[in-house]
Amino acid sequence: MVNREKKHILFLSYHLPMDDEPGAFRPWMEARLMSRAGFKVTVITSGVQYMTGKDIRQGKGWCTEEEREGIRILRTWAPTDHRRSLIRRVANYLSYTVLMGIAAFSKVGRVNGVFAGTDPIFMMPMVYIVSRFKRAMLVLDERDLFPETAIALGVIQEGFLSRFLFKMQQFFRRKSTALVAATPGIRSKLIDYGHPQVNLLYNGDVFLDEDRHAGGQMSLRKETGKAFIVGYAGGLGRANDIPTLLRAANHLQEIEELGIVIIGSGERRKAYEKFCTSLNNVFFFDAVPRHEARQMMGQFDVGIQPLPKDKHFCSTLTSKTFDYHGIGIAMIFCGSGDTAKIMAASGGGLTITPEDDKALANALRGLYKDKEQLKGMGESARRWFEQHINMQAGVALFAKVFASQADDQSQQLL
Repeated sequence: MVNREKKHILFLSYHLPMDDEPGAFRPWMEARLMSRAGFKVTVITSGVQYMTGKDIRQGKGWCTEEEREGIRILRTWAPTDHRRSLIRRVANYLSYTVLMGIAAFSKVGRVNGVFAGTDPIFMMPMVYIVSRFKRAMLVLDERDLFPETAIALGVIQEGFLSRFLFKMQQFFRRKSTALVAATPGIRSKLIDYGHPQVNLLYNGDVFLDEDRHAGGQMSLRKETGKAFIVGYAGGLGRANDIPTLLRAANHLQEIEELGIVIIGSGERRKAYEKFCTSLNNVFFFDAVPRHEARQMMGQFDVGIQPLPKDKHFCSTLTSKTFDYHGIGIAMIFCGSGDTAKIMAASGGGLTITPEDDKALANALRGLYKDKEQLKGMGESARRWFEQHINMQAGVALFAKVFASQADDQSQQLL
């Protein structure tokens, strides 16, 4: 019997939060799925935790090494506290990009494939250079669309720069063997852009049940003194419409049992806390490791996902949507598009107009009064999650995207 060496995948991802860290689970889930698909996986990621801005490397030097679940993880140095200013943030991204390239050439040998997240956009030229010189197939993970998202958030304006960045992304997409999209909306846009080989991998964590831990959790009802908990867990930046939730809280102060819990961090948190100084029903909690966040989310009576009105966000399908479904709690979604379609299919909650604080307040009043409806929505959400988010499909996806050319490196698109 011939003992064939495992195919080696180099995964380039700016962030890689583990279950014991706050932040997006998708990169770590993908690494684990590739490993379970039978690949040898090496990840090069930043040594600075992108939510907290702290250096989490185990050791010193420009690049440290560790192993989790048989996955080799290289963490590169970067400036800490990158959220303090735009200059510091750019320096953080660029340092990761440069050191990621050096680590790929000096610490990683032969690879069959390169898999890379497309955020931040700064890293894309280095991703391409690494894949080309290693003669490895390139697969891109389109977690979001750039520069489209930056334009929608007001970070950059439509013009020469945005057109250049779009053409740059299109170049790298054409040089890839396959694309993986996080939402149906992103997949549809990529197909419209002329890329037929786009695979869909939802932001639903297939390891959610496996990673949830029992015991030792904070009691939100005890901490807040409220019996009915409305919650949001996630980033406190531009991409989520927290102001609408806070204005809704102002309309709900007459319901003494109702408390609104916000778990997370971001550049706008201080401004939100300042807005709430006159409110007695909003409670802020720091970002916590993912398994702790999910324990806290499990205490929500209703989970909230508010998105801005901009049409770009129609293709947004956040991980917390799937977390709410997986944990089995009812959800109110403020927006339209992909998430609204999931809500309609799952029956796991309500969809209302974005940026409408009165509509959100009224929806919460209705669910507060109708506990049976609330319970039924949570049960429906969980059933939908069990039917649609599973490990077998994720493993099969990675086996598929790396199967066509990983055996023959000479076919790499250069």
